[in-house]
Amino acid sequence: MFRWKTAGICLGLFSLLLAGCAEPENAGDESRNAAPAASFSPEPANGAGTSPRQLPAADPEAIKLFLAEKALANGDIYLENNQVHINIVGLNSGVEELFAGSFSPGSYTLHDVKFSAGELEAAQKLLAERDLHNQLNLYGSWVDVMQNKLAVSVPDDYLKNAEEALNQLIDPGMIRFEAQELGEPSVTGTIVEVKSDTVDSILILEPGKEQPTYWFSFNDRSELYDASGQKIEVSGLKTGQQVHIWGTGTVLDSLPAQATVRRIELME
Repeated sequence: MFRWKTAGICLGLFSLLLAGCAEPENAGDESRNAAPAASFSPEPANGAGTSPRQLPAADPEAIKLFLAEKALANGDIYLENNQVHINIVGLNSGVEELFAGSFSPGSYTLHDVKFSAGELEAAQKLLAERDLHNQLNLYGSWVDVMQNKLAVSVPDDYLKNAEEALNQLIDPGMIRFEAQELGEPSVTGTIVEVKSDTVDSILILEPGKEQPTYWFSFNDRSELYDASGQKIEVSGLKTGQQVHIWGTGTVLDSLPAQATVRRIELME
């Protein structure tokens, strides 16, 4: 079965931002799970409180309003470990003091990032406007708030071409490529129906299932092979054949589910 991939828990893309300039960085040199740039998390005071007033804990809505009121360029916010994490473009001591005077220590963490949410969203919009998902065979793209990157999923055999093309259009430091290796088949089953109307597709029944579970459609990059490893056309697929199928990773939640073939092999 397919597994969804997520980049982190994001509380929506709060596009309140001022686009900032940033120096490119090498996306391949950073750990995928590392926090973006420097972070600042004020510690709660020990002992009896000395503050003249009790500061409120940071919460997403309050942070959203605060960022808008102070006109702070940011790369969105997210929740992790019971704290609100705020990505600030160009974090400095002045910004730290603004937050320290408005929210209770320990309820938030500030991260210094290079790209605003507006810049990341604009880069993703560019992919759609230029039909680059189709042209470069991209499986998907999303804004990775925790890493302050535009994440792009692409099959490993198309990775080099995608890198060369996108790095000319978008700041290379803004993109994180996620190469999808072929690996094990996504689904193994029997073809119970073949459709050849607007889009060629096959209905698959998996072993042990009472009802068909997937409609798999084909695109111009789908690869089809017979049991001996020879390439075949969609017309070579018949009901009753058993097949191994590798999908592109995206599954539409329906009954049966809908997906696209990356590779299909007939079984003997």
